[in-house]
Order: sequence, then C-alpha cells, then structure tokens
Amino acid sequence: MKYILDIIEYQKEQIKDLQNTKDEQFKQLSNMQNLLDQQQRLALQDKKLLEEYKSEINELKALKMPQEDMKDGSSIRGEAQEEIERLKAQLKLSEEERNKAKEKEPVKTESKKWWQRWK
Repeated sequence: MKYILDIIEYQKEQIKDLQNTKDEQFKQLSNMQNLLDQQQRLALQDKKLLEEYKSEINELKALKMPQEDMKDGSSIRGEAQEEIERLKAQLKLSEEERNKAKEKEPVKTESKKWWQRWK
C-alpha cells in the first residue's frame, strides 16, 4: 500500500510540475503576443515616419527647385547687370562728349566776340 501511496504522491508532484510548466508557457505565450503586438505597432510607426520623411524630402526638393531656377536667373541677372554696365559706360561716354562739346562752344563764342571787337 505504501508503494501505491508513493506512486500517487509522485504523480501529484508531476501534475504540479506540469501545471507550473503550463503556467510558465502561458506567460511566455502572453509575453510573445505582447512583443508581437509591440513589433507591429513599431512597424506601423516606422511606416508612418517613413511617409512623413518622404513628404518632407519632397517639400524640401520643391523649395530647392526655385533656388536652382535662381541660379539660371542669376545668369539672366548677370546678363542684365552686364547690359546695365554697358549702358552706363555709353552714358558716361556721351556725357564726356557733350561736356567736350560744351567746352568747345564757349571757346568759339569767345573767339567770335574777340573777332567782333577787332572789326
């Protein structure tokens, strides 16, 4: 009879061990499920962040494009600046010529006056 009681006691201990093992496995399963959910949430966040970054990059590219146009515009501005400088030089030359002509005119009028005195 003692032998049977020992067997029963041994089986009860095995049942307790199996229940503990089962409880641990359920905890592990629950933890794994939580980790999987967390991983899925993080993947979704990563996807959203990636989309946001792509849209920001596109916005920055859109902002950068006019600056590149300005580079092309700067050559136009450079050409316009060259034209302005050329026109300024022409204006300066014409003013110098006009001043020279004015300087010559008073000499002529004075000489006319001088000749008129001798007449």
